[in-house]
Amino acid sequence: MMMKKDNGLIVDYGNVYQKLEEAYSVYGEGGKSKGGDTGTGDTATKNLDELASQLEYVIDDIIVFLNELNFDLLQLLDSSPIEKLALIKEAINAICLNETTRAKFEVMAREMFKKYKSIFPEDEIKPFIKRFNAIEAVYNGLNQQVKEADIIDVIVKLQNVVDDNIELDTVSNKDGVHINLSNLDFDMLKKAYEKVGNKNKIVYDLQQAIDNKLKRMLSDNPSRLAFYEKYLKIIDDYNNGKDAEAIKKAFEDLVDYLADMDEEDHRAMREGLDEETLAIYDLLKKDELSKQEIEEVKKIAQETLVKLKKEQLNIQRWRESSQITAQVQTFIHDRLLYLPQEYYDDDEVDVKSIEVYQHIYSNYYGGGINSYNSFTV
Repeated sequence: MMMKKDNGLIVDYGNVYQKLEEAYSVYGEGGKSKGGDTGTGDTATKNLDELASQLEYVIDDIIVFLNELNFDLLQLLDSSPIEKLALIKEAINAICLNETTRAKFEVMAREMFKKYKSIFPEDEIKPFIKRFNAIEAVYNGLNQQVKEADIIDVIVKLQNVVDDNIELDTVSNKDGVHINLSNLDFDMLKKAYEKVGNKNKIVYDLQQAIDNKLKRMLSDNPSRLAFYEKYLKIIDDYNNGKDAEAIKKAFEDLVDYLADMDEEDHRAMREGLDEETLAIYDLLKKDELSKQEIEEVKKIAQETLVKLKKEQLNIQRWRESSQITAQVQTFIHDRLLYLPQEYYDDDEVDVKSIEVYQHIYSNYYGGGINSYNSFTV
């Protein structure tokens, strides 16, 4: 049985009541208790002053950072609406010098948003409103209609030069638009780059588009890791670049890589395979194989996948069943025993079986759904 409190006594554990009083003194009309003035009003004012100092520090840091990128944020404060649009584009282009500069700006801006929110709507916010609005406008412009970067979008921006070399096929992929890179004149793309104004943004968009496509290609075929590492070397040089020449070189390297990427993207067709079978074939192949042995390996890869897709991989959530996963592993191992024995001993078959199983497990989800025909797992 609980004891009844006399006279409505309030028990204040851990000074909770005092903290509530302090908060209310800032955002409500309180600040005084029954016993008189607690002095929390002075404390609240000091807290707001401290928060204002922190906000000013963050904003100054952003302005200095943008100055280092050759953009003066203060131009935005009193410019006309039309001038503002042009200046925001200029700021975005400066920020997109490379991945590092863009990421740094976004981190600093988000920190500013948190500081600003902690003070708003108090009077202490007023000296910062114009600068805050300018930075927020640049941040919003940078992230406007955020979507996955697409190589098509970047090339279309340069289409005044390359228009005759673009072939569109409106039924080839899930987005309804496919661009045939094989018909592109990559040298003309480089010349087009010289004519655009927002060079940093073009390079950044192209890098993001290639990065997104490469991640999908690598997911489809883990043997493309070496191909991906070549791209990472280009990006490392790009992120270390600090001037116009470095940005130009990054663009040219990315365009050259785009040509290589298109070549890799069509390799399955040249090998007489589809993308799914190519991934398994790449896990099994060896350089020293003869033409006849290569065809044998291709046949094993193809037959293994067809059989699995028809049976175990067609079962809903097969990966959750220890019995079915064991069947898949055993079937793969048994099939790989037919690889040319001169080049694949028992130990090698064991290793290859694990690699193929890991690929199957990662990319085939059950019920006929896999990474090759679905965006979602």
